[in-house]
Formats: sequence, structure tokens, C-alpha cells
Amino acid sequence: MTTTTRTRLPHRRPVVTEKIDAFGKALFISAGLDPATGQVKEVFFAGGKEGSAMDAIMADVGVVISVALQHGVPAEALARSIARIPLSPLRPEDLDGRPVATVPASPVGATLDWIMSVGER
Repeated sequence: MTTTTRTRLPHRRPVVTEKIDAFGKALFISAGLDPATGQVKEVFFAGGKEGSAMDAIMADVGVVISVALQHGVPAEALARSIARIPLSPLRPEDLDGRPVATVPASPVGATLDWIMSVGER
């Protein structure tokens, strides 16, 4: 088994917070940035009903994404691995191998798309 080294962040670091619309719900995402590179290295969520199962799931998702990013997994690789749905119904001609325009199938995918946009700023 190959292990990777986790990039630990300093106690004080830049943070970006934005509200995104994830399937009709407001979701606030905070991203902790590596001060040396400006890359997103941690993610926190707010916006779920406090104490709800969804709130707990999103908190856990934030930990998983953060650990992956700190171990060097690119946000793009995570986003490609998350379920996506077509923007419109598929047609036979869509099956000829060309990429079909898609959107994230969950708030997790929307978050990963947002993380990639933060890295482009």
C-alpha cells in the first residue's frame, strides 16, 4: 500500500465563503486556502437544518473532501468521480462518444465545481 503525506495547514489561513444554490437549497461553503499556493485544502458546510441527518452527512463530506485535498487528490479528479446528470434528455446521437453536457447530481458535486472555480480566481 502506498501512503501519501498530508499537507497540514497553518492555524491561520485565508478562507473564502460563498452561498451556492444546490438543488433549490441555499448552501454556504467555506474553503480554507493554503497560504503558499492559494489552493483549496479544506471545506466546511452550513445551511442544513442543524442536527439533521443531512447536516451531519455534509459535515462528513467536508472532512472527506478536505482529507483528499490535503493528500494531494486534485479537485478535478474528485469532481470527475462524482455522479452527474445530463442537462437534457439523451438522444441517440448523444451516444456517439461526444461528451454530453452535465451538471452535478448532488450538493457534493456542486461543491467540487465551486472548489475548482475558487482555484481559478
